[in-house]
Amino acid sequence: MAVDLKTTPIPRLFFYYFIPLAFSMISLSTYSMIDGMFVGNKLGKDALAAIGVCWPIFPTLIAYELLFGLGAASIASYFLGKDHIKRARLVFSSVFYFVAISIVVISWTLVPFTDHIAKMLGSSNLLLPMVSIYLKVILMGAVFMVLHPLADVFVVNDKRPILAMVAMLVGSLTNVLFNYLLLYVFEVGIHGSAIATVLGHAVGFFVLFSHFLLKKGQLYFVRRFNWASVISSAKSGVPQSVSEFSAAVVMLLFNWMIMHTAGERGVSIYAIIMYNGIVFWTTLLSIGQGIQPIASFSYGAGRLDRVRAAFSFGLKVALCAGVGLYIVFYFFDSYLIRFYVDKTRLLEDFSFLADTKSAMDIYYFGHIFLGVNLFSAIFFQSIQRTKSSFLITICETIVFVVLLLPILSYFYGLKGIWVAYPLSQFLALIVAVFVVRYERQRGTFHKNTLEKNML
Repeated sequence: MAVDLKTTPIPRLFFYYFIPLAFSMISLSTYSMIDGMFVGNKLGKDALAAIGVCWPIFPTLIAYELLFGLGAASIASYFLGKDHIKRARLVFSSVFYFVAISIVVISWTLVPFTDHIAKMLGSSNLLLPMVSIYLKVILMGAVFMVLHPLADVFVVNDKRPILAMVAMLVGSLTNVLFNYLLLYVFEVGIHGSAIATVLGHAVGFFVLFSHFLLKKGQLYFVRRFNWASVISSAKSGVPQSVSEFSAAVVMLLFNWMIMHTAGERGVSIYAIIMYNGIVFWTTLLSIGQGIQPIASFSYGAGRLDRVRAAFSFGLKVALCAGVGLYIVFYFFDSYLIRFYVDKTRLLEDFSFLADTKSAMDIYYFGHIFLGVNLFSAIFFQSIQRTKSSFLITICETIVFVVLLLPILSYFYGLKGIWVAYPLSQFLALIVAVFVVRYERQRGTFHKNTLEKNML
């Protein structure tokens, strides 16, 4: 389907980006879901809890990628809109080189300290051996887990969203295959699941890497490096990076609180909530990312009428998606839970299914508000309104959770922990409404204020 970012109707453009993005993001989400399903059924609830303890490491890696990747993609797309193709290539190349080298150095430096990291993440002595070995493998393969989504966002902005979808699907299938082989055939233990995850990302990355090596689009590698491009990308990417890192901190806080309140059993419930919630979160994220190239290009081209149209359309889609997904999960979450725990273990703990369903119904209600919050943050980041994006992001991810979690857990125990999330998202929605109102009043949708922020 041929599209023109200057003239194609916004809904058609959105679905052109969103559909492959949603498929690829949901495929990406299955990396962790498949880990949970295989590990939970083969190794039991304690192993599931061990991966739950490791959860904060994943958004931390994504946060590092987003710090440079999403900002660089927005800037590159802006330059493509201005027809400054060489500057777009310089931004892409500089950021890619820097991220590839730096993540190898950082992650391999941390490998010898996995026991200490595991304890920091809230691991109990019972779970420590499994958490430590899982973390070792993830850190050793972190370069692929960072470069895969980095390459993905540039491929999408280079008008190849179908390739991004194919890469995610191939990577996901690779992950499924090796999870089965390593856990059920060779029975190597919990670290086999980590190996499968790394291999899935590696295969997906190399599929995307071919796009740049073969020069299939406007973006490809140049033999230049520019620090200003890296710094500008980092400045632009701060809001979403903070969002992801804050998510890691929130997961850490939840793990600590739950371990203190309900022990390994509670952490197992939280792990299942996180596994299934990835589909929820990635779908909502895809809505924002589907609008991002349209908003960035239109803003760079000075078409603020299309910027306004993109914001209005995306906001409606985000709200409808949040409500629709909650309804689906509410009626089907009992069936989803059974994928993670086999029947024998459910018979050993009769109330586990009911307790997990109750927790999911409460926790996921917050995702209705998350859809609007996440979209608003990504939209303002895409048009370089970094401060507004950052304010929404920090409120949506960590501010209200940090305030509410200890209070509600103290007075209401485990149920209070689950309630803390939807309540914090509702409060963040109020902040987002005020931010949108402020941006409208200052003329963001009626005059271009981007130039001074560019390279």
